[in-house]
Amino acid sequence: MLFRIITWLFVIGILVRLFSRYIYPIVKVTSAASSRLRQMQDQINEMHRQEQQRTQTNDKPIAPKKGDYIDYEEVR
Repeated sequence: MLFRIITWLFVIGILVRLFSRYIYPIVKVTSAASSRLRQMQDQINEMHRQEQQRTQTNDKPIAPKKGDYIDYEEVR
């Protein structure tokens, strides 16, 4: 009976050690990378939204002034 308890404690200790050394850091890095990518995507979406608002406010048609001379060179 005592041998069985010691064996289970040993196995549990090995599993905890493996989890803390290999599995937990991978999960932590993956979570941090996912969070960072989500944050970057939100920033990009915000930049696009601001750019669309800026272009919508600047989309006023500009009428050419009558009587202005536009200089150009003839391409041959």
